[in-house]
Amino acid sequence: MQTVTFEKGTQLKTFDGFQSCRSLTTIEIPASVETIKYSAFNGCTSLKTVTFEKGSELKTIEGYYQFYGAFSDCTSLTSIEIPASVETIGICAFSDCTSLTSIEIPASVETIEWYAFSYCTSLKTVTFEKGSKLKMIQYNTFRDCTSLTTIEIPASVETIERGAFSGCTSLQTVTFEKGSQLKTIEGDWSWGGAFSNCTALTTVDMSACTQVTRIEFRAFYEDSKLQLFKIGTRTPPSCGDDVFTGINSYSVLKVPAGCVDAYKNAYGWKEFTTISELDE
Repeated sequence: MQTVTFEKGTQLKTFDGFQSCRSLTTIEIPASVETIKYSAFNGCTSLKTVTFEKGSELKTIEGYYQFYGAFSDCTSLTSIEIPASVETIGICAFSDCTSLTSIEIPASVETIEWYAFSYCTSLKTVTFEKGSKLKMIQYNTFRDCTSLTTIEIPASVETIERGAFSGCTSLQTVTFEKGSQLKTIEGDWSWGGAFSNCTALTTVDMSACTQVTRIEFRAFYEDSKLQLFKIGTRTPPSCGDDVFTGINSYSVLKVPAGCVDAYKNAYGWKEFTTISELDE
């Protein structure tokens, strides 16, 4: 089966049942569909093009555990335009889509679940539509996206969980949108830090982040090329163990005016040999 067509005016609400159709190359999802089930296109290795009929009512792209999402292992899929109506991108939804090069997350998306885009090794660009409602980037969401070079985190995000960008070995720049609500960057023994082993990372600009309270275990561990780290929080966030272990010895930390001494005396932040005030 190479093509699937739907009669105009279909009232189909839930999309399922094309798992491992390895000759399917293209599909247009009817506007009436509200849910794409976790098994819908899993393993459709020839699927190159997914489009959505104008006026799409899609709310959920489902996922399941163990790399079993709606479009997981669609290894020929190069791009997809997620409808503006989508609220949830589920577990492993696009995991192992190794030909996917770019993705735009609509402002309507409130939840991106764990492993959603993990191991998408050709993914170079991730953009979030202005006005994003996303509160959390869950664990391992973009893990080992080895072609990703830059990311801007939406202002709405409050938590970046463990392993979220771990192993993104081409990631050079991380910035946060003005008005950032970020409070926590996570890490743990199981999955490592949110940005651990990002071996090309040179710049982290958190100057828009004024509310950060915790940066956890190995969040930026072994980011050996880190040159500049900016943060806008006046009270140094608490650091877990090895948050900055392995960073470049010449890395510069920029902090708010009048806060240099506080950061020099704070656990974890002392890994930076040079700490100075943010430029006005």
